[in-house]
Amino acid sequence: MPSNDRLNRRYMMLLYGALGIGGSLYSVLVAGAGVFASIKFLAERRRAPLAPEVMMMALAGLAYYASGLLIIATNASDQGNYWLAVERLLFLGFVPLFLQISLSDGRAVRDSLEFGAAIGAAGIAAWALGEWVYSEFVILGFRAYGAPGNPGPYATTAAALMSICLLAAARPDQTKRPWFAAASLCAAFGLMMSGLRTLFPAVIIIPAIVLMAWPQAVNGFMKRTSLWVVLGVAIALVTASGLIISYRMTHLVSMIGWSGLSPTAANSLGERIALWYCAADAFREAPLFGLGRSDAYRYMHECTSALIGEPLEYSHFHNALATAAAFGGLVDVCATSALLLVPLYWCWRHRRDPDSRYGVILILSILTIYGLNGVTNLMLGHDIHDALFVHLMTVAFVLMVARRPATAR
Repeated sequence: MPSNDRLNRRYMMLLYGALGIGGSLYSVLVAGAGVFASIKFLAERRRAPLAPEVMMMALAGLAYYASGLLIIATNASDQGNYWLAVERLLFLGFVPLFLQISLSDGRAVRDSLEFGAAIGAAGIAAWALGEWVYSEFVILGFRAYGAPGNPGPYATTAAALMSICLLAAARPDQTKRPWFAAASLCAAFGLMMSGLRTLFPAVIIIPAIVLMAWPQAVNGFMKRTSLWVVLGVAIALVTASGLIISYRMTHLVSMIGWSGLSPTAANSLGERIALWYCAADAFREAPLFGLGRSDAYRYMHECTSALIGEPLEYSHFHNALATAAAFGGLVDVCATSALLLVPLYWCWRHRRDPDSRYGVILILSILTIYGLNGVTNLMLGHDIHDALFVHLMTVAFVLMVARRPATAR
């Protein structure tokens, strides 16, 4: 249907433009898309056959939501857990969103995604530069917060937009390579200016994945126009962000030198290690179903106070599996892991399919970003993180298994 196609293309551009410019506006738009697609799906009683890839991803999302309900049920006296029933609703949206997005041709989905991401990448760079100018170009301790008001979600959105723009620049049939390459550098600039060391490796890993898939892209980047545009943008952005990167990495080395890898309240690294110790203790207290979110917070407060002499109060344990273990025990650890392992499995299955290559690379990029976040930071449990994972992963599955863009090889 032409109306569906127009709606999908325009909404896709709006979504990924808003991702770099509007912060939680993206989450609201994704939630709206999920509600619309679900109502449409139920009203039309669509019984379209779904590929096993989509069904398995939908089951992983259902398991994650059910795990949240189980946390509520096993800690029924604590109303602080009830928000999980709303917070994880987005993870039920894989099938309705897939059915709606797949009404468009794969090429239209891909092009709209890339165009919106380029706008978002420009917004990401503008936020970082604006904040740096406002701070009078301070270096020590500077971190860009962006539209989300938080360096973590801001860096995560920057990494996602960098991945999309890099894919757009590298694909063999691209006619606007220099501009998408410049957009990917703008997003990388925002990521670096966020100071989120957790995601710094993404700037190396994701380009490596893209170039392994499309090694011929190197020749395209070396053409005169592409080379001058990319070099010009790269020199300007690296000069600016290099100072921030240098400070953040020097600070990390000094923290390791100060306290090693021991739990301490003296710095953020020591605090993270203390949180991991306490998450392990919390898991031993309730290994199957966990303590529940609210009781895990209380446990964090008491455990860190006893361990390092200072009570820590965070919304998570700065590691995805540690947080899942403390909140929901082994059940939530398995449900959280499934969200990463299911798409990884299908990437492996489609690794030699040229028609699926674009979707596979996009999925691997998403898994890289969320995997890195999950090591020492927050992976899921923030509205932007959750909305981005669900929607972008759905788009990637559409490009991998539905109407594939025949030229993206």
